[in-house]
Formats: sequence, C-alpha cells, structure tokens
Amino acid sequence: MGILLLLTLVLSGFLGALWPQGLMAPDLFLVLALLHARSLPYYLGLPWAFFLGLVQDLLGYGLLGLHTVGLLSASYAFYAASRRLAPGEVPGVLFSFLWAFSAKWAGYFLVAYWLRLELPAFLPLDLLLEGLFTLPLVLLAWRFGPPSPRP
Repeated sequence: MGILLLLTLVLSGFLGALWPQGLMAPDLFLVLALLHARSLPYYLGLPWAFFLGLVQDLLGYGLLGLHTVGLLSASYAFYAASRRLAPGEVPGVLFSFLWAFSAKWAGYFLVAYWLRLELPAFLPLDLLLEGLFTLPLVLLAWRFGPPSPRP
C-alpha cells in the first residue's frame, strides 16, 4: 500500500509538470482511494480515503479538509454502489465509478458551501474531462491491482 502511495505521489508530480495548463488532470488520489475501496473492507478503506485526502490537502495549497471530504465521500459512495451492483459487470463498474466521482464533487461543493466560500464558475466540460481522464486509470488500477475480496 505504501508503494502505491509513493507511485501516486511521483505520477502526480509528473502530471503537474507535464499536463497542459487549464486542462483538468486525472485525479490520481481518487484512483488510489477507489482501488483501496475495491480491495479492502469499508472499515479499512474509509480511513485510507481520509488519509489520502489529507495527504492531497497537505501537498496542495488549498483548504485543509477539502480533498479529505471529497475522497471520503467518493469511497463511501463506491462502497454503497458496489454492494447493490454486480462488481464485475461493465454497467456496475461504470455506474459505481460515476457515483463515486459525483460524490467526490458533491463533497467539494459541500465544504465550499459550509465554509461560505465563493464558488468558482461551474464548467460541466471540466468535470466531464476529468472523469474521462480518470476512468481509464481506475479501470487499469482495478485490472492490475489487488483482487477484490468480495464475491
């Protein structure tokens, strides 16, 4: 698990340097949080998501707790969706990712609303691009990552 975090940190640094300015980059911490949520029971996956969000907050210059709430919401939503859907089927995988991705952004907006922050301009194209760039990485991580303990 520590090696995956180190790999995420290194790849995140490369993406920050090489990714075009203004274009939403894939969320590698979300990929790692969903990989943990898929391979660990909820009582271990949710604290991992909290820890990963805290690491992401400490690495950035944003608000402390913003990514923490986002990744925790995403992992919780993934656990809820994966219990109700067939985890190996294509529609179940896509819907659980979409549900987790939506919950991450809902968590961000919840924190922004709670702190009475001025919300940035909402651009659905940015969210769509981030989701489209993150989904293949999630599928790749699930394919080559640790197996899911659930049937």
